[in-house]
Amino acid sequence: MRHPPVVLGIVGKPVAEREALAAGVTQLLGGAQRVARLSIGDYRRFNRADGVKEAVTAAHPMGLWLDIVEQHLGLLKRGEAVLRPTYNRQRDAFEPAAYVEPRPFVIVDGELGFFTQGLRNNLDIRVFCSSDEPVAEWQGVLASDAMAYVESQRKWADLVVEPLPAGGVNGKKGAGLILRPTLPHLELEALISAAGEPTAMRLELARDMGLPVDRVVIDAAISRQAAASFEKRLVAEMAADYRHDAAESALNEAKNGAESLVLTQLLVTLFVLKVASG
Repeated sequence: MRHPPVVLGIVGKPVAEREALAAGVTQLLGGAQRVARLSIGDYRRFNRADGVKEAVTAAHPMGLWLDIVEQHLGLLKRGEAVLRPTYNRQRDAFEPAAYVEPRPFVIVDGELGFFTQGLRNNLDIRVFCSSDEPVAEWQGVLASDAMAYVESQRKWADLVVEPLPAGGVNGKKGAGLILRPTLPHLELEALISAAGEPTAMRLELARDMGLPVDRVVIDAAISRQAAASFEKRLVAEMAADYRHDAAESALNEAKNGAESLVLTQLLVTLFVLKVASG
């Protein structure tokens, strides 16, 4: 693996989806032994009450210490530890800072992770999680802040994850992964076709922000059997050191019936490992 560490940035307004992707990729890469995690939500300036007084939402750059996030990412990339702040969302309280040691990989997630040039310069791969909830339906000033500051970062992403309409059993959602030319090259067509399920998961041509792109489609109705076939094929592409952890993590996630999430996590992990291999 190369030095400095590979840094993956994940941005998006749907917190649950964004954090699930970050947590899954962390486990696929070997957990805390190999991955240092930062959440930009820990770098907020105000708790909720003070944020209301200052009229600053969690989606506004003035509500976050983005310059400190930049500094901490730079230090981790140089192999130095950092003391990151800690914000407890459940208690709406700031807690003692946490000591974060450098690792071969760094994953940073939050709503404004691509917002400044300094942040973007520290990221090796940028993933944007799009919401299937229209911004206009979010409440009050959060809607305008989300459109102005969060949604506008989509253009900086190397990979965009979009939810697809629910289908199949239990109303599960599928996923569409828009692959921009800035991503490292993977032989995805060969990987997907080798699994032998051409409709459950496929590679197609699409357009994004007016430009032609490749898109991986994970069908909402994908069966557990088909998903397992794809998962096995993707894990086999990983370096030997990562296959056991990746297979175990994918199996645990799959038990929850989150086939499209597991496959998305695996694909993102493959891109990260591709960067790491040089």
